[in-house]
Amino acid sequence: MRPVAIFAACVVFLSHPVVASTEQYRTYVAPTSTETVRGPCEYELTLRDASKPVSAVLVIIERGWQVGNLYFDPEVTSFAERHDLALVLARHCRAKTEGPNKEEDMDIIPEHGIGRALLQSLNQFAQQSHHPELAESKLILFSFSGGGSMVARMVAYAPDRILAAIEYAPGHWDAIGIDTVKLPEAALSVPQFIIANGADNISRNPASLCVFWAVSRPRSNDLHDPEQSATLLLGRTV
Repeated sequence: MRPVAIFAACVVFLSHPVVASTEQYRTYVAPTSTETVRGPCEYELTLRDASKPVSAVLVIIERGWQVGNLYFDPEVTSFAERHDLALVLARHCRAKTEGPNKEEDMDIIPEHGIGRALLQSLNQFAQQSHHPELAESKLILFSFSGGGSMVARMVAYAPDRILAAIEYAPGHWDAIGIDTVKLPEAALSVPQFIIANGADNISRNPASLCVFWAVSRPRSNDLHDPEQSATLLLGRTV
């Protein structure tokens, strides 16, 4: 082939835009005999442009279908693509034990199994997708209600893996509500965005009021201690 023809062929090839290749994966993590999770936890992964290395992982922890649907939301997926984020959906994973109203809920304490399962899912995705960086990538966590309380606890459980946490109207039943979260020293530099629901009566809700104190007077390692020193932002929906 003549040099001119080769050059022309190269120009034509390079003039065509390269389309990002989206890849999706699914994996399951079985509980150990000492963990409280009822059965294997299900996780989904989306790489919007699988040709690029992952910069971090945006994890959406399912808490009702509305929260789960954020994983498929065009604006969320577009944001992930612009910032080279992997998207992970952690499906609702039931616990062996029942809630106070006999509901089949998850155990939000990471040390009871659900925290290990999330991190293990990333190890498995790293192998499946041939993106080894997923096994060590920083995580941005988001969830609602009890899932939001779990997100706050994940910051304490694995502070070295958490880039940021977003907790929307976090809470749970007594004894393990958001107001009982304790942060170790290593977790105090992780930024958290706590969104109080518009229906919350801040002036009558001690847990929410303490969040305001935490923002204005940071010093100790208790998430709701007025002397708490974690980096916190607080938003309120209406």
